[in-house]
This record gives sequence, structure tokens and C-alpha cells, in this order.
Amino acid sequence: MKRFSVPCAGLLVLAAMVSGCGKSGTSTDPFGGSGSSGDQAQVTEQLAQNPSYVDDDVSQTPDITAAQAPAAESVAQPFGTLTAIQPIQFWRTIRDVRRTFEFAFSDTDSTGHPTVAVVTVRKGLSGSFNILTAPPQDSVFANDIVRKPLHDQGVRRILLERVRVPELGRPRWRIAALSGVEVTSRDGQTRIESLRVQASGVDTTFTDPLAFQRLRHVLHFDAGDSVTLTVTTPRNDDVVVLQHRDRRFRLHSNGDNTYTGVFHVRLLAGLHHLGVNALSNGTLFDDQAPYDSQSWILPYVVRPTELASFEP
Repeated sequence: MKRFSVPCAGLLVLAAMVSGCGKSGTSTDPFGGSGSSGDQAQVTEQLAQNPSYVDDDVSQTPDITAAQAPAAESVAQPFGTLTAIQPIQFWRTIRDVRRTFEFAFSDTDSTGHPTVAVVTVRKGLSGSFNILTAPPQDSVFANDIVRKPLHDQGVRRILLERVRVPELGRPRWRIAALSGVEVTSRDGQTRIESLRVQASGVDTTFTDPLAFQRLRHVLHFDAGDSVTLTVTTPRNDDVVVLQHRDRRFRLHSNGDNTYTGVFHVRLLAGLHHLGVNALSNGTLFDDQAPYDSQSWILPYVVRPTELASFEP
């Protein structure tokens, strides 16, 4: 498998997502060659024209999350003398973001052009995971903030196909499918096993966030829809959180390794992202335990927006 670095100048059209020549990409063709410079330029142009297909809008936000589940629900880990710390709320501070883009071209046609391209976007996030804690009982001290080093690695895949565009009279590269985003902490042990999404006309269970979803089959909701999320992890004492651009809250633990929450779809039409974040119990309740996290972030569409009109 041949690999080579893409010059930084070749990624200038992605300047909104890539800053600095140190953030290079690589291009790889499983058939031993690479797409032409024209093919690669068109693929890069498509990514630049569709930034919401490339970058999610939740993994880098500093939004604050309450440590307790909603008042009507019980918490997986009660506050008390057995916990090392008593968290009130928590948030992330991201200080550095580094992206790389890997290109893989395949399925060469009779003209020698590849017809399929897979772009793998890798995003390294560094900063701190911050926990506002309550003072110990009978203490005169004020609330404290525990900061844990954060190093996350996010992955997303994007599938492009070289299709004939009638109005242009020639083939062009177009985004045909995309995966969700998987974000895992360095050396993290916490894992999400599945995510079930239920709404009016929707009942889908995801077991691999990096599996491709054809754009026509990305989750579709109506504005205001009530969406129920059920997350399964290997443990019954994880802390599981909804990640959304305009809200974050802790999901209810059902005591059987599943966690449930409900949110209402935003009113703005278009492509958006929803995520679920599983944290180890020690991440939140033990000031000496390392930050241990995994997130699955999925794209969804609010009607009347439709995607990928070129697909059959």
C-alpha cells in the first residue's frame, strides 16, 4: 500500500478546518496507485464545500453538563461519603486540535480514473476535563475544580463517488456516504456497545459508528420530534451523557448496563449531529482516576432538508 504526504498547499481549501502546514494528510490507493491530481483536487474541494459533513459540531464545545441526572430520575452513583469527590458539573476545555486527512482511491474505470474515494479524517483533541466539586461535609472550603488531562482521538470516514453530472456533461466527485464520529480518550477502557434511536417512524440501533450511511439514509427527523436514546455499555455504573450543540445532560441509568434519555429535535432544518458520551465512574467521582471516555456522534437531518439528490 503506497502512502505519501499531501503538501499543505493542497489542503488550503480546507483552511477552515486545518490550520498550519504541520497538519498534513496522506493519500493511499489499495490498488497500488493514487488518484490523479485532478481527482484529488475535486475530492478536497468537495470536503471544503461541505464542512458539516467533515466536522461534527459537538466534540469541541465547552458546554457545561450537570453531574446529576434530571430531577425525576435516579443517579447511577449517589453522592455520599464513599465517593472521592462530589461533582456538581463538568465540562471540557479544548486547547489544541490537530487534523489529518487520509485519501484512498479505488475502482478504476476504463479511462484510468478511480470512481471511489474514502477519506478518513482523524482529529486529535488536547486540553482538560474539568469537574466542579462540592466541598466535603462540614468543610469551610469553597467549591473546587478538579482538572484532568484530556487527550482524545476522533475518527470519521467519508465516501465519495465519481458520478456524471448532467449539467456539467462530465463526471465529478460527490459525497455519497459518511460515517459517524468515534472519539476515544488515550488509553481509555470505557466503551459504547450500541446506541438505539427511537422517534416517530424511526427505530434504529447502531453498533458501529464508523459504518457508512448513504446520505439518503441518514437519520431524518421533523422539527420538534421527541427522540429517545438508549445506550448500552459493558458496565452499570458508567456516566452517560447526551452531547448536542445546544444541550447536554446526563442519561438515566436503568441498572442493566443501559442508559436512556429523551431530547427534542431543534427547529432549524439542515444537517446536524447528536452524540452520546460514556465516561467511567472514576472519571467523575474519583479525583485520582484518569479521564476515560468514549463518544459516538451521529449525523441527522431535520426536514425538509434532503441530501444527495444525485444518488439513484
